[in-house]
Amino acid sequence: MEMRRPGQIYAFGDFRLDAARRALLSRADGRAVPLSPPAFDTLLYLVEHAGEAIERTALLAAVWPHVIVVENSVSQSISALRQALGDDAAAPRYVTTVTGRGYRFVAEVINEDALLRDPEAYQLYVLGWSAMSRPGGKNLEAALDYFQQAVVRDPEFALAHACIADCYTMFCVHNLRSVEEAVFKARLAADRAMQIDPNLPEAHVVRANLQVIVEQDHAASFRTLLHAVALDPFCFSAHRYLGLNRLSCGAFDEALAALRRAQAIQPLALYINGNIGMVLHFAGRYEEAVTQFELTLRMDPEFEIPRVFLGFSLLQLGQFERAIAELDRAPKTLQGHRAYLAVAWALSGRTEAARAVLATLLRNPAIRPFDAAQIYAALGEDEETLIWLERAVEARVYGFFAVDPIFRRLRGHPRFQVLTARLRL
Repeated sequence: MEMRRPGQIYAFGDFRLDAARRALLSRADGRAVPLSPPAFDTLLYLVEHAGEAIERTALLAAVWPHVIVVENSVSQSISALRQALGDDAAAPRYVTTVTGRGYRFVAEVINEDALLRDPEAYQLYVLGWSAMSRPGGKNLEAALDYFQQAVVRDPEFALAHACIADCYTMFCVHNLRSVEEAVFKARLAADRAMQIDPNLPEAHVVRANLQVIVEQDHAASFRTLLHAVALDPFCFSAHRYLGLNRLSCGAFDEALAALRRAQAIQPLALYINGNIGMVLHFAGRYEEAVTQFELTLRMDPEFEIPRVFLGFSLLQLGQFERAIAELDRAPKTLQGHRAYLAVAWALSGRTEAARAVLATLLRNPAIRPFDAAQIYAALGEDEETLIWLERAVEARVYGFFAVDPIFRRLRGHPRFQVLTARLRL
């Protein structure tokens, strides 16, 4: 979920203008109205100065502050703006020409940003968003607590409800809560967000995630994410999860494009850097992945997931000692850290150490099937790998197994193909 700035949503006539996302939206159905960047900046300036006669020179300075352009650029932007708004220069509803001076925005403008209702609720949301963008066991718990405090202060805070739902889906993905509990609470929060704002794209994003977790239908999730993007092309989380969906299906170029789009919209979201590295890793571009993970870890050395994947990429490059050191260095806030080391030991030839860890894990009734599948795959035991991978799919915690290099030699196996077909990958 992305972090929005407060005080930047304006309503007028048939439209809403979200300045933080740089989006012009229809008030009827929430769909985005395409606008070029100059036309958007022109509209925003006029709306922020509604009722005032704005001279052309002021628009030039506001929209093109560091670029020398001809004065006709303003006329072109106004023309594009009127076309997007369905406005008529002869009988304007929105933008009127002030002869000899410039333009005036004449429609009534309402600042309707719900986030301003309670600044403290918004601050709690910001704290939650910051924690959630570096997902680990402790950070996710902290994020959930902040979001829950935010909705206590402001029960109509739809975006915070959607973020609560997103936290629960991540708890499920990382096996930090039971699937039943996480799905139940995610649905409650997502439904509440949707009830408050049926066109909130983040709520649709959570529904897409639940389609993967509950229905195990990546194709349906893909369609829902496309709908979220249509509702708001500047919704960072929709593009991010679209990238992860494409990664699951092995469409690496599409995944990178979507994730880089998400990164361009919200560069402060640290986990997007790790997601890009994951695509490079699963695409077999291990040296690039190592570079990407190292850059991510410069921003937060305690970010567990990039540290683990850095170790996995190094394993694929045959740099076993460094890989083991990185995996051992990773924080232990997510389940699976012992399995990660066992995989590294198995791939580096230390099979007895790997089997010792596996034996310990197998004695634990709460063992994650995916962890066992990875270790068996590293040990080269295909039958056991498939058994545990099937259990992982049943448990709904199975990572990006269809593109994971640890399972590369099994991709042609009929039982493996049954699993990918079942998930509509």
